[in-house]
Amino acid sequence: MAQTKKGMVLLFLFVFLGAALGSILTAIFNVFVPSGPLAHIFLSQVTVGSVHPVTLGLILMDLTFGLEFHINLLNILGMVMGYYVYQNS
Repeated sequence: MAQTKKGMVLLFLFVFLGAALGSILTAIFNVFVPSGPLAHIFLSQVTVGSVHPVTLGLILMDLTFGLEFHINLLNILGMVMGYYVYQNS
C-alpha cells in the first residue's frame, strides 16, 4: 500500500514538473516566436475551471473558492514527457 502511494505521489510530481516546464517553454515561445501559424498552434490555450470565483458568505467570514487551469500544447507535451520520465526511472 505504501509503495503504491509513494508511486502515485512521484507520478504526480513528475507530471506537475512537466507541466511547469511546459509553462516555462510557453513563456519563452511567447518572447521569441513571431506571431503566425506556429505561434498559434503552440500558444493557443484552453481555460478549464471557474471563470469567476465562488464566494460563500458566512456571518463570521467570507470564503472564496476558485480554481483555473490554462492548458496549451506545450503543457500537454511537458506532462507527457514527465510521465515518460516517470515510466523510465
